[in-house]
Amino acid sequence: MNETQNAYEEIENIVGTKFVSDSEPIRYSYSMNCDFTLQGIPDMVVKPKNPEEVSEILKVANKYGTKVIPRGNGADLTGGSKPIGDGGIVLDVTLMNKILDVDEKNRVVTVEVGISWSELCEQLSNVGIGYYTGSTGPASGFSATIGGGLSNNSVGGGGAAMYGAVTEQCVGLEVVLPTGEIINTGAKANSFRDKPFTRFGLGADYSGIFLGDVGIHGVKTKASFNIYPLPEYRGYATYVVEKTNEKIPVERVTELMIKWQHQRLQLHDFFYYPPGNVKNLINRKIAKNLVDKDIDGGLLYYTTVADTQKQLDYNIERIEKLAEEVGFKKLGPTVEEGNIGKWFYEEDGKWQWANAGWGGGFLFSMSCCLKAPTNLLPEYHKMFNEWTKRNFSKMTEIGAGGAAGCIAFGVYPSYIDVAGGAGLMST
Repeated sequence: MNETQNAYEEIENIVGTKFVSDSEPIRYSYSMNCDFTLQGIPDMVVKPKNPEEVSEILKVANKYGTKVIPRGNGADLTGGSKPIGDGGIVLDVTLMNKILDVDEKNRVVTVEVGISWSELCEQLSNVGIGYYTGSTGPASGFSATIGGGLSNNSVGGGGAAMYGAVTEQCVGLEVVLPTGEIINTGAKANSFRDKPFTRFGLGADYSGIFLGDVGIHGVKTKASFNIYPLPEYRGYATYVVEKTNEKIPVERVTELMIKWQHQRLQLHDFFYYPPGNVKNLINRKIAKNLVDKDIDGGLLYYTTVADTQKQLDYNIERIEKLAEEVGFKKLGPTVEEGNIGKWFYEEDGKWQWANAGWGGGFLFSMSCCLKAPTNLLPEYHKMFNEWTKRNFSKMTEIGAGGAAGCIAFGVYPSYIDVAGGAGLMST
């Protein structure tokens, strides 16, 4: 037998026959993620059930010099959950999907990293007074796992303008190092602490080594987060951002975003859709509530939350005063009247808004999220437009229309995430 076969047998002895496979259909299905680009096929796929099995698998991988690719549900856009080149072991962590502890006294939840963001938030909403994680994962939160979100510094699934990236709420990790050693980071690394409560105060921030690492530095198996009571009061509005004689929509909206952020308003979320994205939503009837609206420009929506009606009214007054001062046109208060902000918050739109990139006739969506200073949004918008002009004829040659574009949203304390890329559309 060759080394790959030897490794397979040893791993089979660790996890059992049901939880490891080298069949071609299985290996192929784990060779891609949301970017659809095939770059390599693994030698095998393994589904460990606990950290101890992960540890033994990594020891086998070390023995044979085999690369290991940790994977949740493959909802990322960075290539981190698939092989880059043939070979290796894809380590599917989705069997490790339990909530292990909810510490209401210190407001910390500890979970296995294979649980999805939506499942975690759903279960937390039924604990005690009802909780959530603040920043509730990426836009793919219905399928994306906790481990994947932490590995990608994810944002976009709600709460980013108030709480930042999901990694901001992480207070500790359990990680299996490439050697197979199992460690804890944060307060739990202290042998005198039985529960995590902060990732700081024990010297260097070792949690940070494994946050945003795309799974390269070790296999995360457990994670602990701050949790927050579900807000009792919330508000939202959606605005049309039109071109003026002096400025295009993206320039106008950037100025407002900066004002909102610098004045530290109680924004839970705010998103901007450029005119091209809005036209696609309307023309292809992806957003049916916008089809009969007279919209010629981009769309900006916000959400805000509060503990009292008085506080909510104050938040809305301050937020909307600035929007009105710059002349943005407000759509009606209901979802049917075009209020995407209400859909985003009340109807789990936070985990659905990116679906438009794969619907309405799109054949392919090549996109990614990048973090940027808010003031640079007009430059990114210009860059995407110039790319479209340079490559439009090439897209036409292969029988597709298409364009490059981006949606931008606010991230605490004062930057944005630009979710953009190129989409090919059926003609």
